Amino acid sequence: MTEYCRKCGEALKDDALFCANCGEEVPDRRNGFSKKYIVLIAVALIIVAIAASSFLIMNHSQTVEVDNVKFELPADYVKEPSRTNVSFDGNVKSSAMGWSNDKNYIEIGITKTPGSGFNSEEVSASLGGTPTKMFGYYGYLLEYENEGYAFIFGLKDEVCMVYVNNYDAFDDVKLIGQDS
Repeated sequence: MTEYCRKCGEALKDDALFCANCGEEVPDRRNGFSKKYIVLIAVALIIVAIAASSFLIMNHSQTVEVDNVKFELPADYVKEPSRTNVSFDGNVKSSAMGWSNDKNYIEIGITKTPGSGFNSEEVSASLGGTPTKMFGYYGYLLEYENEGYAFIFGLKDEVCMVYVNNYDAFDDVKLIGQDS
């Protein structure tokens, strides 16, 4: 494609830096980049930015807390609107919260008896299930026929229950720990 001088209109040679007729400098020839390369670079940068932001969004997590126990869940889980708080005889307290995304449901429950010092591991064991280690703790895995799974374990003076509708959702849960 023939280019023409912007000052005098003379046809320019392909590699000319100046117009042979009037001496006008030919724009975009000094830096070596043509407009098509700039457009390609801009498109490539936009694609990289979109890919990087998608990666960051998909790998972002949130910290959730039930009573004083903190867990980490992927950012795409949304808190369900209901929360259960139950108190039996003013001594045993239980709290549960749920989160879901487009594939899975996770519910975390904490039961405790403040100040009574019960053995949470014995309580977990009394519920049955298969002895298993998850989240760095030994506990019991329960399978509910076609309804999901629960991992129940003792954590100091509390019994923790993590229920999932799909076994693979356990991979989405990370126990951070307890507040003192």
